Amino acid sequence: MLKKWIKHLNIFSILSIAIGLLILLPMVNILFELFSPASEAWDHIRTYLLKDYILNSILLIILTVSIALLIGFVSAYFVARFDFKGRKLLSWVLVLPLAIPSYIAGYIYADMTSYTGTLTRLFNLNINIMNIYGASIIFAFTLYPYIYLLSLSSLSRQSASYIESSTMLGASKWRSLFKITLPLLRPALVAGSLLVILETLNDYGLVHYFNVRVFSFAIFNAWFSLGDVASAIRLSAYLMAIVFGVILIERFLRGRRRFQMNVRSKRILRKKLKASHQVIVLSILLFILLIGFILPVGQMIWYMLLTFSNTLRPELFYASYNTIANAMIAAFIIVLIALVMANFNRLKNRSQLSKIWVRLSNLGYAIPGAVIAVAVHLFFVDLDRLLLPIYKLFNPNTSTLLITMSLFTLIFSYVLRFLSIGFNAIESQYEKTGDKFTESAYLLGSSKLEALVKIDLPLIYPGLITAFILVFIDILKELPLTLILRPTNYNSLSTLVYVYVRNEMIQESALPSLILILIAGSLIYIVTHYKKGVFSHVY
Repeated sequence: MLKKWIKHLNIFSILSIAIGLLILLPMVNILFELFSPASEAWDHIRTYLLKDYILNSILLIILTVSIALLIGFVSAYFVARFDFKGRKLLSWVLVLPLAIPSYIAGYIYADMTSYTGTLTRLFNLNINIMNIYGASIIFAFTLYPYIYLLSLSSLSRQSASYIESSTMLGASKWRSLFKITLPLLRPALVAGSLLVILETLNDYGLVHYFNVRVFSFAIFNAWFSLGDVASAIRLSAYLMAIVFGVILIERFLRGRRRFQMNVRSKRILRKKLKASHQVIVLSILLFILLIGFILPVGQMIWYMLLTFSNTLRPELFYASYNTIANAMIAAFIIVLIALVMANFNRLKNRSQLSKIWVRLSNLGYAIPGAVIAVAVHLFFVDLDRLLLPIYKLFNPNTSTLLITMSLFTLIFSYVLRFLSIGFNAIESQYEKTGDKFTESAYLLGSSKLEALVKIDLPLIYPGLITAFILVFIDILKELPLTLILRPTNYNSLSTLVYVYVRNEMIQESALPSLILILIAGSLIYIVTHYKKGVFSHVY
């Protein structure tokens, strides 16, 4: 296998190997750090706190996924199976909660349900959402679009013949739903649930503000409050074990089952609802949208009007510029790397070894941001120490952490974490176009690079645009990586919001939050409406 792999080395394979090594080195480095001596802080954490971190993390995952599955499936089923007034508008508006980072929604809802909050005063409510149950509800209402989008796409491609056959055999609508529709929908539900789990475990802003003792909270606490990097590394290892444990459990439960749908078969026609049923369906969907988007955004707009003169400062413009610039640079690099790796992993000469290598290089999204931050920080600290003699040749008084304290480290961490998003979007576009045009170019004497520029790029540009936008959106909302690895006195929109909230200035956090949501929401609209986009065919 190795000889076959070496035989087919080309510009794409060489670049993919080099890039993969650079990406995997920080994660390998953190494994070596696990063997460092345990500290007193770790002994205390292991004895008194570790059990709570594990149980709370698992409970948060179960609650969040259960609620998100219910919301995502119900909304997707209504939109895909029924025809009612406003369906087309709601079909994409239901995606908008994805533009609101969970930590921002958490800050706003905590303020709205406080003693003097809007909901408390208007409805005379006395509820405390600042606990694990409140956190799970907020996560579910801001992350359910992952499940909704994948379920909607899958439902739109299901064949009508399955339902027709079950009806002819005497099955009721409910039996057809549970025996046919849901089993066929399983891959979409599982994929969406995994994304929800990964985003939940990655969050730090919400769990920190709500004082929910989960692993991301514990890693930050060990590193910054206790000053113990070794304990943060061990906690990171436990968090990685939970993530990969969830993935392995899903693979085990799936077994050898495969799910296929005939795309050429007759599609299921939407059923026209009666007026009374339309009211029920619209009420459910509007309630989901109200909780997930309208209420928090409406409250933020009111806060913005109250504090506009105080928050419209130069630091807001700098933070906006930093956010957009970093997201554009990182997204461009990710699309470039993903394009190289996608070419390395396609055509008939690809080997099992190349597939494994590409999968390993794209593991970043499965690893929470706090863990990646620890790994990248340690890696570049060691690299800076190694390069210190070279630094001193140019400046004897130079800092020992020249790379570690720079923007390069932050951009690198974005690439490591979000590479798989760009890769999957580009690879799916390659699967649609096929290999015949590229192979024909090779047979006619074109080089790998020439075929890429003249043949592949004109065919797969929709995938490149989609990859760029999806990565851009995720980087906009990213908090843990930016919070840990940013240079001194450097703010993005997400960290600016975090700083305001930490200083109990929730109203002042509204304007940067709205700017972030406006940018993300606009890009989500482009992705869902672009004529050759990933999800455009379902609307």
